[in-house]
Amino acid sequence: MFDNNNLQTFPKKTFYPDLKQSGFLVLLFLPAMLLAAFLGEILKSININADIINLTTYVFSLGTIVAIAFICKKQVGDKPALRYSKKVSVWVYILAIPAIIGLGGLVDIIGVMILPEMPESLKESLEQAMHPNLPTILTAVVAAPIFEEIICRGIICEGLIKNISPRAGILWSAFIFALIHLNPWQGISAFAIGCFLGWIYWKAHSILPCIFIHFINNGLAVYLYYYYGKLGYDLDADISEIYQVSEIFMIVIYAAIFLASFLLLSKILKSK
Repeated sequence: MFDNNNLQTFPKKTFYPDLKQSGFLVLLFLPAMLLAAFLGEILKSININADIINLTTYVFSLGTIVAIAFICKKQVGDKPALRYSKKVSVWVYILAIPAIIGLGGLVDIIGVMILPEMPESLKESLEQAMHPNLPTILTAVVAAPIFEEIICRGIICEGLIKNISPRAGILWSAFIFALIHLNPWQGISAFAIGCFLGWIYWKAHSILPCIFIHFINNGLAVYLYYYYGKLGYDLDADISEIYQVSEIFMIVIYAAIFLASFLLLSKILKSK
């Protein structure tokens, strides 16, 4: 009745990227940044504003990575599964605000405690990147959340979740997210926030909350760098130093805010 020779076999579905392909995608950042730097020199030679150049080169370099990833997906028959269409409860967006404030504050204090003082060259670079004018705000608060979330969550985390497991996808994409910041002072917080964003992406089945959370985080960073910079504080000063309270006290407060928000998010995003 059943003839094995007549049974139709189906090839295993291929998803992009796996772990090796994710590493190769990260390596492409170097030539993409070199091309962006070359483009920046051309724009500089025709007297384009430096902040506009930074925005243009940032979009060019990350846009190149996104385009390459989409081409690779198409070659293996894996459609970009960025999950834009899934409806997400408005409470996810509301609770994400205290969650990212608590997590961001927590890892910032821990980073200040365990890392040496930030080099002056890096401080100057961040001051320029956080200067509150339109091009820098568009770079940090609009372009970065969109492009970095598409790359780290919508492409890398998505591919690793399908190829390995949700845990591997979340952790490896968070590690890559930290790696592309190119310094430990931003990398520690980027890894912690990347884990949270990966979890949100996995549970919500949508990249939109991740972009929103990233937008809130970077927007607050730009505002705080500007506000406390005007008061004369260094960029690596933590909130306990500013308000003259103990670091342990602030760690407890931030941890409580994050955990409360996270538990409520877990209930809302609980799988059926």
